[in-house]
Amino acid sequence: MCVHRGSGVPRLKPRKRRPLGLAQPQTGVQVRGVEIVQCVQDVTNSVPLVADKATLVRLYLEPTSVSQPGQITAEIAWSRSGGGDTFLPALNSLRVDPGSPFSLREQREDIDKSLNFRLPAAAIGAGTLNLRISRIFQPGGGDLPAAAFNIAPVTFAAAPPLRIRVIGLRYKAGTTTVTPAAVHFSYLRSFLNRAYPVAALEWSHMVVDADFAAPFDDSTVDLANAQIAALRSREVSSGVDPRTHYYGLVDDNASNNFMRGKAFAIPGTPQPDTVASGPAGVPNGFAGDRDASYADWYGAHELGHTFGRFHPGFPPAAQDASDPTFPYENGCISKPDNKYVGVDTGDHELGLPAAALPGLTYHDVMTYADNQWLSAYTYQAIMTRLLEEDALGPPVA
Repeated sequence: MCVHRGSGVPRLKPRKRRPLGLAQPQTGVQVRGVEIVQCVQDVTNSVPLVADKATLVRLYLEPTSVSQPGQITAEIAWSRSGGGDTFLPALNSLRVDPGSPFSLREQREDIDKSLNFRLPAAAIGAGTLNLRISRIFQPGGGDLPAAAFNIAPVTFAAAPPLRIRVIGLRYKAGTTTVTPAAVHFSYLRSFLNRAYPVAALEWSHMVVDADFAAPFDDSTVDLANAQIAALRSREVSSGVDPRTHYYGLVDDNASNNFMRGKAFAIPGTPQPDTVASGPAGVPNGFAGDRDASYADWYGAHELGHTFGRFHPGFPPAAQDASDPTFPYENGCISKPDNKYVGVDTGDHELGLPAAALPGLTYHDVMTYADNQWLSAYTYQAIMTRLLEEDALGPPVA
């Protein structure tokens, strides 16, 4: 039957189209949290941020807030001191599946399960940074409806550099001369820059002949420290900044001559004249390390002593518990509540990608355990000591 206008038969209303895409139309894509991280952080962003240090923003999506599986990415906007917004795309996209959702813990412990943004230099200077999520969208597609999420402003605080001079000690093993390779200096420098609470290193290094030869015994490291201390005294007298830490590096000669590391002391007050020495070599899985050198975390441990850090006492049979206030069980970088997760922002030149470091898998750098990084406890303690040392002032003319 035909229906004519005015016939009294009501017209059918056109069907309302639902929005296309992944988002649930009722609320939009939801955000579980946002972390701004340089070394280690929690979801409330309680760990202080160092101005001009490499910084990642990690955005955690709620998988059950989408209606079907698919790829999602995002953009954020940042601003400083009341200035206009600058927009920044995520480094990645991720697949979100409401039928197989990952937990917030899984997202925090896997860099590929968060949307990640590397803040530019202009965003991370000293002062307050404002962030907001500007859009969530499908790669190559349109924007998705998004639930509102407020990111609290964060503050970047100026910090002194780490003043460090590394002395390679060249020694004789029979007729062979053993010298630490350049790669060990590079890995130590990179680790300190990535993991310590500093934006810059005032770095120098050189190689000198050692006052000892192989084979080594327990006294070898004391000889190394005595030589480094004497060298430091001469150089500081000649104008080197007295706030500079000195560290001796001794190659293990393909594991044939391993010198156990040691700091000359563990000072309770700022004493940058405290020296330390340690070994260098290819780890081959030593302490869970599979990159090109173990000089990085090993050196960070011994230098940690020169900043007043003691041992947490883990593993119990291998290490004294000289730090009774260490707050995390089993030497980890978090308590079992998974509050803290580490993030290594990576080093492009060394081929080290950014990575999330689970708080119950990674151990504090002051332990003797595998998989070492800095806990928030150690990170903030070294930050405090660096500020105290910086206040000692530059060399007197």
